[in-house]
Amino acid sequence: MFEFNAPIDTDQMQAVATGHAQTMERWEDGPNGRRSSGEPLLDEATGAPVRIYDVMLPTGRDGRHEMHGVRVISHEAPELAPYSQVELVGLVAKVRQARNGGKGVDVAFTAEAIRPAGPQRATGRRSADTTAEAA
Repeated sequence: MFEFNAPIDTDQMQAVATGHAQTMERWEDGPNGRRSSGEPLLDEATGAPVRIYDVMLPTGRDGRHEMHGVRVISHEAPELAPYSQVELVGLVAKVRQARNGGKGVDVAFTAEAIRPAGPQRATGRRSADTTAEAA
């Protein structure tokens, strides 16, 4: 199976938060099969919780935004307002052949951190609204 890991330059990417994040749970094997322990999944190397943030990325046809889960391992868990721009620090895409012999590819995104985008990343619409208010 071929896998391709690629760091992504996020300077021009307009990632948008959905406001939904979930801390992954640790699973345990028991006599009745695998079950959730109810405890957070912790990264073995850092001891930080593993969270999945739903983020809209411009990966669709003609640059349209599509929703992807981005895996972030961090002690910080910022509250992200829905439909706000975010910065994904150290974003990496892992691309591999589709599972079970399906056509296409599977893409998994991971990032070192997620945070609200700074004021320098305001969209053209916001800057136009600000200009109109100043006049």
